[in-house]
Order: sequence, then C-alpha cells, then structure tokens
Amino acid sequence: LDINGTLAGTLDNPDLQGSANFKNGFYRFNAYGVELHHINADAQLLRDGFEVRNLTANDAHGGTLKGMGRYSFAKINETNMDINLSDFRLFESDKAEGTLSATLDLQGRSDDYLLTGDINLGQFDIVIPERFQSTIPELNIVEKDEMQQQKDQLAPVNLDVHVLADNRIFVRGWGLDAEFGGEFYVDGTLDDPQINGELNARRGRYEEFGRRFNLDRAYLRFQGSSPPSPYLDIIATTDADDVEASVNLSGEIGNPSIKLSSVPALPEDEIMSHILFGENLQTITPFQAIQLKQTLDRFTGRGGNGFDPLGKLRDLTGFDDLRINQDDDGETSVGAGKYISEDVYLELEKGAGEESGTAKIQVEVTPSIVLESEVGQDAQAGAGVLWRWDY
Repeated sequence: LDINGTLAGTLDNPDLQGSANFKNGFYRFNAYGVELHHINADAQLLRDGFEVRNLTANDAHGGTLKGMGRYSFAKINETNMDINLSDFRLFESDKAEGTLSATLDLQGRSDDYLLTGDINLGQFDIVIPERFQSTIPELNIVEKDEMQQQKDQLAPVNLDVHVLADNRIFVRGWGLDAEFGGEFYVDGTLDDPQINGELNARRGRYEEFGRRFNLDRAYLRFQGSSPPSPYLDIIATTDADDVEASVNLSGEIGNPSIKLSSVPALPEDEIMSHILFGENLQTITPFQAIQLKQTLDRFTGRGGNGFDPLGKLRDLTGFDDLRINQDDDGETSVGAGKYISEDVYLELEKGAGEESGTAKIQVEVTPSIVLESEVGQDAQAGAGVLWRWDY
C-alpha cells in the first residue's frame, strides 16, 4: 500500500488529502471458499473519506471483479459504490461450487446503506451427501456483548437483490442427477440475509436400485435461512411389478431425508422388495434378504459410499451430463450432453445398433420457449417448439 498525501487540521478534526495505491492484494473467505487474487485499487483520499477510481481483482479461474465509487466516513448519504462481477467463482467447496455475474450498487442513506442489483448465476454444481444422517456442527462461540458491540460500530447494510438462474444449476447425488432453473430474492441485512425463491427441474432423472424413476416433482426451495441451505422437495416414481413405488427426497440439502411410499400402500421393506426383485417380501431368497437389508441400511445412513464412476468420467471429459440408459428390452445406450453456448444445449446418444445414434440440440429463445431439433443416424429428423409456464 503506497500513500502520498498531506495531513492538516487538528487531532480532533484531521484533514487528510492525497492518493493511495493498493497493489497485488489477496483475500480469502473460508466459509464459502471465496478468493480474491491480484487486488489492485487506485483511490483519492478526501477530507471525510475516499474515492475509488479503479478497483480490480480476479478469482484465479478467469472471473473478474471491478468497482468504483465514493465512501464517506462522516456522511453516510454521500456514499455510492458500484461493483461488477463477471463469471466470478462465488462458492468452492465439497458441497457446492459455481460462478455468477452481477451488477451491484451500494448507496448510502440517512442512517444505513442499501445494496441493490441483479445477479445472474452461471453453472453451479451442488452435491447431495451420500450419507443421510445428522452431524453435530462445530460452533464458533462469540459473546453476545462483543458481537453487539461490533455491529453497533457499523451502519447496517440492507439488501434488495434479484437472483436469476435460467438453467445450469446441477444437483447430483444419492441417485439424483438433474438440472434446475428459476429465481429468488435476497433481502434482510448483510448480517442476516433472507433468501426466498424456488428452482425447479429443467431436465433430469433419478436412478437407484438398478431402476430409472420418473421425476414427478423436483424443487429446490429457499426459505430465508442463512447461510443458504435450499430445501429439497423431490418425488420420483417407478412401476415395480404390480406396485407403483415412489421415492421422496425432502429436507435441507445438507441433511435430507428419504422416504418410500407406494400405491397400494405397503411398508417400506415391502416396497423395497418390489423395487429390487419384483417380488413380495415373503417370496425372496435368503441372499436377496441380505441385499435388501444392506440397501435399507444405506438409506438410514449406516452404509453406502461415495463411489461415482460416471461422475468422475464426467469431470474428466467436461460434459455437463453423462448417463447410461437401458430400455425394457435390455438394450443399453450411452448419452452425453453439454452447453456449447449460454442458451444452446447439445445432446448425443448412441446404442449398440449400427443406426442407433441420435443428436438433439435445444436453443432457448426465451426463458419460456425452447426450439428443439433431433436427427438420427438413419437420417430420420424432427423438430419442435417447447413452451413452459411456471405458475
């Protein structure tokens, strides 16, 4: 930090004027894995504050931060700062990571600050833990008087931010592999932000017990908690023999619960027997009974592991989606999908047959209208328009 200026006035009323130059700074916020690299700023020192003429930083992954504006120590209402983020990596942890672009404005008012703006989420990858069990968090204890004293020293920063996520919010784990989109709003204060909104599935699947389930309902709901921990509300169904079995994932994404139900109504172990073996509980073999117990143990958090070969292959290849399908006749096919631009999604699928390959491309014209075109190796082609209305 280089400072060049003059100091005048009195100790009770100092007058500092000049310039300040900050070079090659670094900052890390451990809670979210946020890092700022190569922080550089040029500022003009004023009598009661400073004016930032140029603030730049990056996240070491290609994302950038830029800012400028004025900050006043004496008169809050003279503060006005503009911040712009481009493809900036906000989270980076074993549970979630992703990027965003944003235009934010910090405006001083009579006795507080207001942060407003729009945030557009890029690709986010959210991982559901493989073990469904509660853990005891390690708490950082702060004495109430000390915490209140720290807050009293600073004027509150109120929030009014709109967050848009058209697509590319990928949620994976525990059999779920889905892409979400939607929007939510952030209000409250910087000390206690309130996040409310909803993301719903754009495409996806639930695969477990060697079966593919249809996603009847798939939502991620933000209900004001801080730090944000979206609430899962997912129902997937499959036909198992003469039983329609459903799996319901619900609860906070960091500690969800899973329940089985069916039509007609059966106990969970009976439902699992139909899903795994297509038989009722009384007719399975002793070996199948052991397999059934191991599966139930995994769902109660007493078993399971994080082995995910498809996930590792997807990371290596750079695809946004990678899957293996099997139809009712036992024919297997491999599918892969990737965003080739912001609004264009390419999907390829290839089976064992010579002319079993297909290519599908989706172009998002608006958040509600998608053009879709498909062509196969046998030269058969088709096209359509998909219209979606969220209400």
